[in-house]
Amino acid sequence: MLDIDQEKIQKQVDRWDLFAQIAPTVFLIMSVILISLGLIDFNVAFYIGLGLFATTAVTWWFWTIYTIRHLVKTLNRATKNLAEVRNEFLEINKDIRNLRNDT
Repeated sequence: MLDIDQEKIQKQVDRWDLFAQIAPTVFLIMSVILISLGLIDFNVAFYIGLGLFATTAVTWWFWTIYTIRHLVKTLNRATKNLAEVRNEFLEINKDIRNLRNDT
């Protein structure tokens, strides 16, 4: 299950990276074309860009919080498992010492 979650997060990161590269370029090209053709003015393009930016920022923020929460849960689970393994090693070490002392 952990590998599936890691793959899912990696795919989401890749999509955010692609979006961060493509979206601003597409927006700027479309804005220049629409302003040049006189279909919209600069103020309209500015407010559309501001709205798109705000929407992207809020969406990204919630995605980041979700991802961090998932990573914290994973790290806590891993820490707990490592502590259990350490305790088992300590018990085995103690048993081996007791066996050596008995012989």
